[in-house]
Amino acid sequence: MAAPYASQFAPVQNIALRLPINQPPTETVPYDLQRYYSRDVWVARQRAVLTKGARYLKPRFEIIFAVFMLLASFAVPIVVYYVVLHALPRQQVRFTEFDGQIVTLNEEPFWQARAASIGALLGLILLGWTPFFLWKANGKRQVNVMLRKFSAEDTAMASGAPTPQWSMKMPGIGSKALHLIISYPRALTGVPYAPGAQLPPYLANPFQDPVGGYSAPYMAAGHAQGQPHHAPADNMQGVPLYGDRDEKIPDYSGPTSDMYLPHEKERFDDVKV
Repeated sequence: MAAPYASQFAPVQNIALRLPINQPPTETVPYDLQRYYSRDVWVARQRAVLTKGARYLKPRFEIIFAVFMLLASFAVPIVVYYVVLHALPRQQVRFTEFDGQIVTLNEEPFWQARAASIGALLGLILLGWTPFFLWKANGKRQVNVMLRKFSAEDTAMASGAPTPQWSMKMPGIGSKALHLIISYPRALTGVPYAPGAQLPPYLANPFQDPVGGYSAPYMAAGHAQGQPHHAPADNMQGVPLYGDRDEKIPDYSGPTSDMYLPHEKERFDDVKV
């Protein structure tokens, strides 16, 4: 006989954990992770992550640096443009008009100045933002190396069974907290109606109502193609749709034709004009 319930493995679940650098770690273990970690292990791991990850979070310095780079991105290209424009020599261009007169014009180095300003902007981004993001990426890499060691320890303790996987997101500019993602397999849950499973008795057996009236019949167990879907009318047993104890509502007859007309025997109210 097939088992009454079949087990099904649910997909991986994620938990987002936020660790502020100026607050102590929380001691409450999430409910789904209580079978993996005790309170002491949970607090110790948070403290280790905060100790290593807080080195790469400097909110005040990051905000000042971002504002400085934003202002420099506007000011430096403009200054370089005018400096180069006035520093480069002007070229004289001579051409002859139709009447034979020679005209001399001074050609300004506009394109050279524009190219220099664009190069200054790219150099500023390369020399300013690249080391900043490399510093942030190095902090993420250092913390993730430690988190992979945590996952390896959990796998060794669980004898190869699926365990939670820890990872950290890239710290943002001016962020005051570390953001971790914990992916863990959810527990096996009992799922009815699996192929070959035994149905519960309230579905396998028809509903019995001794005083019930009309019932919706079940399809016969030996039903074959081409046969009627339900049993004959004299053998209907199933879920009752209504019975003798149901409230009877009279039919709606509608208003009479003289319902809204004034009656002759009703007295009229005197209205002063």
